Amino acid sequence: MEVLYSDEALAAVAPIAVYWAYSGVHMAIDHGRLMERYRLSTKEDEDSKNMVSKRDVLLNVLFQHFLQLLSVALLTMVAGGSSNAAAAATTSSSSYLGAACRVAVAVVVFDGYRYAWHRLAHRSRFLYRKLHSWHHRIVVPYAYGTIYGHPLEALMADTVGVSLALFVSGLSPRATAMFLTLCNIKGIDNHCGVCLMPRFLQPLWNGAAYHGVHHMPGGVRHNFSDLFFVTWDKLFGTQMPYAVEERPGGGGLKLRLLRPKPVPKTRLEPSVESSATASS
Repeated sequence: MEVLYSDEALAAVAPIAVYWAYSGVHMAIDHGRLMERYRLSTKEDEDSKNMVSKRDVLLNVLFQHFLQLLSVALLTMVAGGSSNAAAAATTSSSSYLGAACRVAVAVVVFDGYRYAWHRLAHRSRFLYRKLHSWHHRIVVPYAYGTIYGHPLEALMADTVGVSLALFVSGLSPRATAMFLTLCNIKGIDNHCGVCLMPRFLQPLWNGAAYHGVHHMPGGVRHNFSDLFFVTWDKLFGTQMPYAVEERPGGGGLKLRLLRPKPVPKTRLEPSVESSATASS
């Protein structure tokens, strides 16, 4: 029984539970009129433009969560034993501050790794066609489809990235639960298709509008920042400027792409996304 209530079990189960609870909230309010004025696409677009059924997305996400459950449990048992003992020994304010700092380090490391992987997955014809094109079958994102994709890409992007973040930051299993839960919440915010972020924050912080640009055919070569910071795109010249405008006739919002910064092409790049989408 102690294993069921251990910090390692918390790190494995809590982020998944929060994923479905938070997605459920989005799906519930999405069927009412409350969020209609903040939607970036219409329900008709969501049904007609996406190239995979919601049933297939649901089954894929459930399978990915099963794999995550196993991998996180293994990671925290291997890497978190000593950190867990140290966390249990102290409960002072300084220990909480230290845990918060380690979570911040993990966020930066994981976010940087995800940007690098995401950009590579678009630059490489092989990686895009075989792996990452799965995720772009969802052209109009929605909440519970956040982690839909090829299971092998989940291993490379998430399992490897989380392992690196845990190794660098030295998170305890309990802090790992907080870190992974935060990542899941942010990922859902970026894919929910509802723009609630104030305009002054949109150029600084990732969100549904910023990541929605990446899912558009005209923006798929830009905005690779995947979770928290848009700094990576700014540093490496892959940011696509955009505007959030009222949809003609009312009833919501729409994204309008502005002048993109030129991205140098390599021999791997020509028509990667278009050819991969056509083949799928």
